[in-house]
Amino acid sequence: MKRQIAAFAIAAVAVLGLAGCAGSSDAEPKESSSSSSASSAPEKTESSSGQSVADACAEVNSQIVGVATELSSLDVNAATADPQGTVAKLTETADAIGAAAESVTNQEVKDGVTAVHEDFVKLRDLLQRVLIDQDTSAASEVGTLGTDIQESTQAMSQLCAAG
Repeated sequence: MKRQIAAFAIAAVAVLGLAGCAGSSDAEPKESSSSSSASSAPEKTESSSGQSVADACAEVNSQIVGVATELSSLDVNAATADPQGTVAKLTETADAIGAAAESVTNQEVKDGVTAVHEDFVKLRDLLQRVLIDQDTSAASEVGTLGTDIQESTQAMSQLCAAG
């Protein structure tokens, strides 16, 4: 029972955290229609790299929206029935976030996405310990890690909303 509760808590943290990062309305991928983007685009703040916060956020969002959707399909039954698959799904998510961080040149966005990536790597490692290694004592770390993920994804959402 503890294992199922831990799996559910971990899956919930992952889904909510990534939804916060990918769900920012100002970080939506740009539409190809120039008439709609000209009137509704957020103000762009250029960094020394030449990439605006808004452009960097849009790039990150376009790269992680697919894995965010896939990650949202995680549930307790899937996590406990296929722990290897669950860890693999979280690894894909962490890798996609890491690739997104590497792809942007805006340092402010890169730093924010890197923080989210580091939190998801920690979550993947925790999930490995709880589900595969069956270390239920590791489940006590879920609360702290959940807070960390919430803070890093919230900071990204705020940065992108202001971008």
